Amino acid sequence: MSDTATTEKPAEKDAKPLEDQQFVTRHSVTINGERIGYTAKTGRLVLHDGEEQPTPKVAIFYAAYFRDGVESPRDRPLIFIWNGGPGSSTIWLHMYGFGPRRIAFEGDPLFDTSRWQLRENEYSLLDVADLVFLDAPSTGFSRVAPGEELDLFHGVDEDAAAVGDFVVEFVDRERRGESPIVLMGESYGTLRAPAVADYLQGFPMLYVDGVVLISSIMDVAGASFGIGSVFGPAGMLPSYAATALYHGVVSGDLPTLAAEAEDFALNEYPLALLKGSRLTEGEQDRIAKRVAELTGLSAELIRGSNLRVDIWRFMKALLRDRRRTVGRLDTRWTGIDSDVVGEKFENDPSMTMVWSPAARALNRHLREDLGWEGDLGLSYRPQTYFPKWKGRATEQNGIWTPQLETATQLRASLNRAPHLKVLLQSGYYDLGTPYFSAELTFDHLHLQPEQARNVTMKRYESGHMIYLHEPSLAGMKTDLTQFLATLRTPNA
Repeated sequence: MSDTATTEKPAEKDAKPLEDQQFVTRHSVTINGERIGYTAKTGRLVLHDGEEQPTPKVAIFYAAYFRDGVESPRDRPLIFIWNGGPGSSTIWLHMYGFGPRRIAFEGDPLFDTSRWQLRENEYSLLDVADLVFLDAPSTGFSRVAPGEELDLFHGVDEDAAAVGDFVVEFVDRERRGESPIVLMGESYGTLRAPAVADYLQGFPMLYVDGVVLISSIMDVAGASFGIGSVFGPAGMLPSYAATALYHGVVSGDLPTLAAEAEDFALNEYPLALLKGSRLTEGEQDRIAKRVAELTGLSAELIRGSNLRVDIWRFMKALLRDRRRTVGRLDTRWTGIDSDVVGEKFENDPSMTMVWSPAARALNRHLREDLGWEGDLGLSYRPQTYFPKWKGRATEQNGIWTPQLETATQLRASLNRAPHLKVLLQSGYYDLGTPYFSAELTFDHLHLQPEQARNVTMKRYESGHMIYLHEPSLAGMKTDLTQFLATLRTPNA
């Protein structure tokens, strides 16, 4: 999930009336050696309240790409794509991931993001699917209508309803009701995707065919630390181990070390966390020693943290002797703080280093390539701070759970739609949405075997924005292509 600094400007009410806008341009791109022509449609789609005399409520900004020359769209997937936050526009998946043009760095982005160019994207999904990149309300160029209360859109269920209504309206306008519909979200977007799928199965009765979860956190408990917490520390441990290995603090190879950390996280470690102060001195020493062997942290630090080293402490402590911190969203990145003795980093380089190229490239792409001329005085909001985002409590068998999670909504969608396929894509070096916690979330949905066969899980040697690592982007493209080919087909 994205960290949005509290110094950023909060979302504010907008003054301009909303109106539908669309600009159409034609282009081509080479993918897998084939020159592909495509039509781009960019604009804002206004959603109304549904009354006899409808009132505009919100305008959703989108950039959509359609392959030319397709005889029938019946079997061609239509993918709706968004990032997370909440408060993030879909600038990252658009400019770094799967749009027909992407930012390519001249050097390794881990060390230098100042030299880049916007070029054709050989890893775009446009060869196998049509793509709709959309910005959630109050992000990007999306705006709430003047006079509307922001809290009608700034919440888990409210946000899902607005995005779901956009999907329905867009599918109707483009006459794509027969196409396979796929929802693709990253980070908080993976909390949104199950909520949108669940919403669409309700009154609109639009059953989607696929859900893609990139850097998933359908249950925030998987990255949380606190009194009595087990899921977060256990789920985070393999990512700590992978990070320590990457920076040479521990030795070994990634598959072996990850497997050892996962085994420990499923067996001895959670039991020790559950026992808390009931552990004997000998048990505490033994567990602290094993965590230290896996993560490269000192056993003294681990014991002093009650065996729960939270994310912020880990980021600061791992490379303290080198006077470096590690990134949260991508622990391969390193940063420099003014001191080495604090408990929390000053800056997460895995976030801030990639902001400027994306913002500059997107504005250029929209204006110069896609012909966007709507509301020239309107600024694009890559990130927006939502100080009063509304969560949601969930009920399972009459028991209310207070933490934010939408995994149960995905389970409900899988129950209603046996054909629904799910792809989970995770990075080893991601502490914001740890890969093992994401996988464990599925274990606790207690899916039946025929449902579990509809879920595919893939890992990559990258961080939260998996696609910043070009070999991982290539792997994602391969896996996504294979996944899309399984839609509306029976399991083997």
